[in-house]
Amino acid sequence: MLTLLMCATACIALRGQSNIDDPAQLLKQALRFADLYNWSDAAPLFTRAEQIYNSRGDARNTLYAHLGRLRSTMEQLSLPQTSEELGAELEKNPLLKSDDDLRLFCLTVLGDIDGEIDAVPMRRDWEAALKVAQIIGDKKWQNRAQGEIGFSLFLEGDMGTAHSKVSGALIGATILNDAGAQIRYLAAIGQAFVQLGAFDDAIGFFDKALKVAASNPDAGYQFLIQQGRLQAFRGKGQLDLAQQVADELITQARVKQRYVKETNALITASTVAVARKEQSKAIEELDEAIQLAQKGGFTRLLADAQLSLADIYRNNGDLSKAESLAAAAVESTRTSNDIYLLPLRLQTLAQLQVSQGKYLDANSTYDRASDILDVMIGNVKSANAKVGLITSMSSIYTEHFALLADHLNDTAKAFSVLEHARGRVTTDLLTSVRPLDTPAEDEIEKQINRLNLELTKANSVEQIRKLRDQIFLTEQRRWLIATSDSWKSDPWETIPLERTRETVPANAVMLEYVLAEPHSYCLVIGHDSARIATLAGREKIEKLVAVYIKTLKTKAASKTEAAAIDKILFENIPEAAKAQRLIVVPDGRLHLLPFDALVDSNGRYLVESHTITYAPSATGMYLMNSSAPRQRAQEGLLGVGGIPYEHAEESNKLATLRGYTTTPLVNLPASKEEVLAADAAVQSGGNTLLIGSNATKSGFEHADLEQHSIIHLAVHGFADEKHPDRAALIFLSDSQYTDDGILEAGEIVRLHTNADLVVLSACDTAVGSLQGEEGIANLSLAFLLSGSKTVVSTLWTIDDTSTLYLMKRFYAHLSEGNTAAFALTAAKRDMLKTYGAQAVPYYWASFRLEGLGDRPVSIKKSIPKN
Repeated sequence: MLTLLMCATACIALRGQSNIDDPAQLLKQALRFADLYNWSDAAPLFTRAEQIYNSRGDARNTLYAHLGRLRSTMEQLSLPQTSEELGAELEKNPLLKSDDDLRLFCLTVLGDIDGEIDAVPMRRDWEAALKVAQIIGDKKWQNRAQGEIGFSLFLEGDMGTAHSKVSGALIGATILNDAGAQIRYLAAIGQAFVQLGAFDDAIGFFDKALKVAASNPDAGYQFLIQQGRLQAFRGKGQLDLAQQVADELITQARVKQRYVKETNALITASTVAVARKEQSKAIEELDEAIQLAQKGGFTRLLADAQLSLADIYRNNGDLSKAESLAAAAVESTRTSNDIYLLPLRLQTLAQLQVSQGKYLDANSTYDRASDILDVMIGNVKSANAKVGLITSMSSIYTEHFALLADHLNDTAKAFSVLEHARGRVTTDLLTSVRPLDTPAEDEIEKQINRLNLELTKANSVEQIRKLRDQIFLTEQRRWLIATSDSWKSDPWETIPLERTRETVPANAVMLEYVLAEPHSYCLVIGHDSARIATLAGREKIEKLVAVYIKTLKTKAASKTEAAAIDKILFENIPEAAKAQRLIVVPDGRLHLLPFDALVDSNGRYLVESHTITYAPSATGMYLMNSSAPRQRAQEGLLGVGGIPYEHAEESNKLATLRGYTTTPLVNLPASKEEVLAADAAVQSGGNTLLIGSNATKSGFEHADLEQHSIIHLAVHGFADEKHPDRAALIFLSDSQYTDDGILEAGEIVRLHTNADLVVLSACDTAVGSLQGEEGIANLSLAFLLSGSKTVVSTLWTIDDTSTLYLMKRFYAHLSEGNTAAFALTAAKRDMLKTYGAQAVPYYWASFRLEGLGDRPVSIKKSIPKN
């Protein structure tokens, strides 16, 4: 402590503050350090200031410095006891009742202490701090309190509100030039990306935080950032870098007596040791972490350490001890009210119970996890937040399904478990009342459009960097308002398997795949029966799929590869061979597989014998089939094509700067003919064509979208697997209407469409981010969420000429009164008949249909044949 005091005194002297016995100067500098969350350097200054003020009889400032000392040395104290003492002081101390500044500081200290113990009192502390900050008009602490409330809500399981508050706090900190808060919330968002496994994104946020810290030398050593970087490097498998950061963190924590940070670093360091197969070192680090956590009352970290140690004992074969530690971790997590983490801790306990043959106990444990998750998912109103939550928790549902299928033989419950997560966002939106867009939403989108247009005019690297930062911050504002994906959902309940079967046509079978290890499954659902078929393991299936997709994209044909996948996916499902129509609910990489390009035992492509469509979930298909019909759109086509990309300078530059392409956009000569072919087939006076210079994004958005039964978009499309919201269709820009020409998936979801059919004749519109049991996020799904009933999309880059042929045949079959599913299948068969061996799957298999493909399309007045 003496050494730290000497260092702090030297810092003050360097700033020209030579009187180290001036408590006002000591307190001022201590608060400066504290404001940057540099509590280590603040500690000796608070301690000295408290001593001097106390000797002078200054009760008010003695208490101020005392509170600072408690916060800056809290990791050396008993946190539960300190929390109780501060709570009592807030209730009875006259100074804390009458002095708002002092009370606010006390509440922030208590909030930080409770934050290491229990999420619920943490939130209460910060809500009280927010009220005081509002009373005294302290904008900085109003903003910080909102961010800390966001942290507590995250731990309590309210993902959407938490994201909103933390993103808002980051924006507020930037506006207020609050460096300490910028560092804290950038690092926090980086930590969130670590939890989601997006390690590159996480490191990007940590780097931004380090940049701010480097501009503020008083910020001190950045424990939170370095802890995040350690986790990200470990996640990326960069073990040498991870070990280097771990050693540095532990050393810094011990020197500065930061026991919470030391405990955290020891836990993460143990994962590096495990990866290096240094089991004894990992156990030693975790035992030390548990001792520190128990001594300091760090309940949350205690649970982390217990769980990590349980994993090691499980891997060593000591299942009984592992189960005991996992149960202790569950109890510690429950005690700290970390609802977000509780399902994952219960999952570990259930896994250990399964390993020991305790199947009924495991079923009960998984049920507890599912019940908590149901509440969490239901509380999240944002589609994006639901997706993130389901993605991170998907393995809980998959493992529970496997338990029910393999050991308890309960098909109905296995179906129910899967449908709680499978395509949940789509299902929620199908049962929701959709609100109207708000002016705030519209304004944010306009701001992003304006910034994108400014980006095209930027003429320096610095300008581009600043504009990208502004775009990033503006995108974060979407979380601060009641956006159009804040749906009002009915209470969640799974549709029973028996009722789902009733909607499957007699000539069809629904195949709902679940990829897992050591084996996968397929729920085979027919009109009169349902069962679970066992398949090969996930790794084997996905490896075969990846190889075949790669072959298809090279315009090659390998019936051997196709037949191998067909066998592995269908050999235990004789029902599929007998059905005329297959409704596929994919999982994992099966989302990227064109099933109709598989080859059956007779050497024929499946498209020659089956009509194949896709669905996000069995429940989703049931709801789409059984929902009351909405007011029908007027019969008519909205078609977009023939865009002169090669002369669209702004669109080209923006597509490059936003990372969609590295080469100029080329014209799509056949796209105009596609639209004209569709126009000729759709015999309606309500057709709207946006061709050539009229094909702007604003023109499309204002084209009475709800009044067109068919939307056909023959444009450039780009997937974004890291940021699915940014997958986009490229139109022309129009600065007159603040139109950047880029229609992103996040914007599409906000559109109000009512189309029977959307055709996305663009590249990669069915490609996107695989999101566990939620499915896949892509442009196709965005249109379904916007209100369309059926979407035709693509799995890879499509050929302009062959696509024109396929689309002409597609619309010809539609004009005969066929359903969209049959029309697309028939068009593919036409290509095979016409071109024979030259019609390799590359030219036709990319197109897939999702949604209600067996419903009539309002193309002209006629009776559907299929």
